[in-house]
Amino acid sequence: MKSLAIFILFVGMVLIIKGYYSEKYKQLQEKKVVIKYVPRSVYESQLTPEESLSEFYKGLFEKTQPKIYDGKININK
Repeated sequence: MKSLAIFILFVGMVLIIKGYYSEKYKQLQEKKVVIKYVPRSVYESQLTPEESLSEFYKGLFEKTQPKIYDGKININK
């Protein structure tokens, strides 16, 4: 009799866990990603001149020089 009660307890726990995870799986399937696009011209029109993307990234391309290749190759080493 004791083993029957333990077996029913075990089966009940398995069914509860199965139901919990199937409900979680349904919730994950219902989530949808919504991507909203704002055109760059509209975005930049809302920024102040100091926040402008062209001004923000201007220093990135004008102030630094890449050190990958400096134009001098010494073959006689």
